[in-house]
Amino acid sequence: MAKVDSSQKLDDKVYSRFVEWLLIEQPTDIVELSDITKREMVNILWQNKLFELLKRAHADWFIVESDNIINWFEQEREIKILEIDKVQLISDLEEKVWAEKVFEWLIIDTYFDFDSDHIEKIDWKVSFRIREKRDIKWHSSFYYTIKRKEPEDPDSEVMRVCYEKEFKINNILWFIELLRYFGFYKARAKKKQRVSYALWKIKFDIDDYKWIPTLLEIEAASEKIAKYHIKSLWLKNNKKSNRGSRWLFETYGMPYKVFDKPEQNKPNKKDKS
Repeated sequence: MAKVDSSQKLDDKVYSRFVEWLLIEQPTDIVELSDITKREMVNILWQNKLFELLKRAHADWFIVESDNIINWFEQEREIKILEIDKVQLISDLEEKVWAEKVFEWLIIDTYFDFDSDHIEKIDWKVSFRIREKRDIKWHSSFYYTIKRKEPEDPDSEVMRVCYEKEFKINNILWFIELLRYFGFYKARAKKKQRVSYALWKIKFDIDDYKWIPTLLEIEAASEKIAKYHIKSLWLKNNKKSNRGSRWLFETYGMPYKVFDKPEQNKPNKKDKS
């Protein structure tokens, strides 16, 4: 089991203040997020309920903007490059591109929704997930990501346009309480082994899912930057995909973890007396 810092205990005073806030419908005086960040979040979400939850968590310092380079991009381009030679690619990234390794080991993604899959049924492809990163010492850190994808191009070689923001969760126990209170539930999940490299305005994620050949996911500020590196890494002739992970699992005939929906999706209001 992943280690969780013992300092992540629920503080009664903070909890009480949060419950008081919940009794007031959509307060208007929480403005700690920068205007730029708020605009980016609204652009991704189009979801008032989720936006208010995340704004509340940020105001009480339970989440902070992460140092992931995707936060630098107004919009990003992404593509998957399938069935790569992992050993050769890592060698090329380190010796030719001089990319910096920023993470290695296990990633567990859990996606949340509410009101009968309300988030993923809207016209824009929006997702909300909590990501757990476990390092080689089994220490865990947690992040939430909100993401909106433009429709994929029928040409799998064309990179998909995405809008994405990632925040670090300072207190995972408290954040889960927020989710439950607002009526969110687990919708689906996946895990993978990942080795991540980064350069200015581009990110290389080498992923290993169980029983699926190793793949590379590139996220970049522009298609021009990404294609330059695809060519320099000798990956131009590899099969590519601009679709999501569920397509990947289906293509290789692997099951995708989906949770049963709750019979009644009601907020869990704890009695702290």
